[in-house]
Amino acid sequence: MVNFRLIIILTLIFISSSLDIYSENNLKTCRIKLTSDNGAKISINVEIADNDKSRNRGLMFRDELPSENGMLFVFPDSRKRAFWMKNTYIPLDIAYIDSRGIINEIYTMKPLDYSIIYNSIKPARYALEVNAGWFRKNNISPGSKIELYGCFSK
Repeated sequence: MVNFRLIIILTLIFISSSLDIYSENNLKTCRIKLTSDNGAKISINVEIADNDKSRNRGLMFRDELPSENGMLFVFPDSRKRAFWMKNTYIPLDIAYIDSRGIINEIYTMKPLDYSIIYNSIKPARYALEVNAGWFRKNNISPGSKIELYGCFSK
């Protein structure tokens, strides 16, 4: 005889875990601007990862990232940061940004390469992940400024 209670419980657990996998769609979004090396303002849409759960998840398990989108990691303080590419299928660039919005450093990260930790050299309050090559394509380098336009209140 089939235990319907067990089937219902397992179904609810599956649905709950499936919703968690796709929870990245529930992140706050914002449009930010970066100043390129030649002074042009470059806009990009970002998802805001501003809590432990969203920062730990990042862009893991995604198959693509639209070309003019990214993820902005917001931390409560400025300190040296470290990112890696565990369960991340998309080649990404990361910019470590100080509390004034100045990009300190940019790295290109290899998908699914767990052997490399991308450490910031200087303290960072923010990190911006975009598709690999996006910063170069838009002439953005260390020293460029990011404008957050009230994306979050802190």
